[in-house]
Amino acid sequence: MAQTALVVLLPELETLLGSWRDQHTTDGPRGMPPHVTLIFPFADSSGVEDKLEALGRLFASFGPFEVALGETARFPGLLYLRPEPAEPLVAITEGLVRAFPEFPPYGGEFDEIVPHVTVALGGDDVLAAVERELQPQLPVKTRVERAWLVEDSPTGWRRHSGFPLERRTSV
Repeated sequence: MAQTALVVLLPELETLLGSWRDQHTTDGPRGMPPHVTLIFPFADSSGVEDKLEALGRLFASFGPFEVALGETARFPGLLYLRPEPAEPLVAITEGLVRAFPEFPPYGGEFDEIVPHVTVALGGDDVLAAVERELQPQLPVKTRVERAWLVEDSPTGWRRHSGFPLERRTSV
């Protein structure tokens, strides 16, 4: 049995963020690419199979969208990129919370949903150094087209199931 998470993977940011994530995060060295966490922890890996259909329907009800990562921000001990607009990511997370109330984001530790891409963990000196190097390389834009169920296996994080964001808007 392994821990799982629902995330939006942003592997196109690996070139920009990968070395910092490998040095200054716990999940980077275990194979987790840059991402926005939607729900963590989610169901134990032994209990996800019966949730895949509902997850697919939920994610399909959202359409793909563009995000820009142009600003850094901090939580205590954590430097992150702020995706803009944040609203689609918040809406997806709120939809997951409604569908699976037994799995609140971050185990219910925080009241507010703050979408973010973790760049580094550490003291102020480490975060300030990373931030100084990173800021001139921003903004970065990317398109979010799917969400993933990922599993923390003994050999590291791996992709379990992908879910396309399929809702189409009329033009």
